[in-house]
Amino acid sequence: MLNKLLLVLVSLATATAATAQTDCARPVVKLLSKNAEIPAAGSAFVPLVTLRVAAAAGCPEQPYRFRNAELTLIRRGRPALPTLVVSQPNVDLRALASSIQPGDQIYVFIAYQNLAVVGADGTPQPYAPPKPSSGAVDIRTPDSKGISFRWQLAPK
Repeated sequence: MLNKLLLVLVSLATATAATAQTDCARPVVKLLSKNAEIPAAGSAFVPLVTLRVAAAAGCPEQPYRFRNAELTLIRRGRPALPTLVVSQPNVDLRALASSIQPGDQIYVFIAYQNLAVVGADGTPQPYAPPKPSSGAVDIRTPDSKGISFRWQLAPK
């Protein structure tokens, strides 16, 4: 035990700079309307959107593709309509327009198994999900299964 403590102290004493660890393990889902990013908080409903999976802010750019994405209209924490499953980046949400009420959200979810990283030669490779930290118990939360975006709809 004393040897481990001494090793840690020596390591800290010889370090020349501290670096912050970024979370580049998980890409993020973005929604775009007319090539402009839709903010998650309080933006008005638009019927035609583009889904994009991108590297997190501060991470090196890397192309991603998805096989399927799920879009669910959420009202008071519960699905208001059946989930819409899409396989293309361009999504038509006009079918939801007549059902939207103040305070609703659109929840976008892409499971890790439906996500791929595009290699330099253009071939998609299955995305390897981040591993839970050692000793952590995977309780199968949505974050442990995939990436998501929660779009809070603002009144018109």
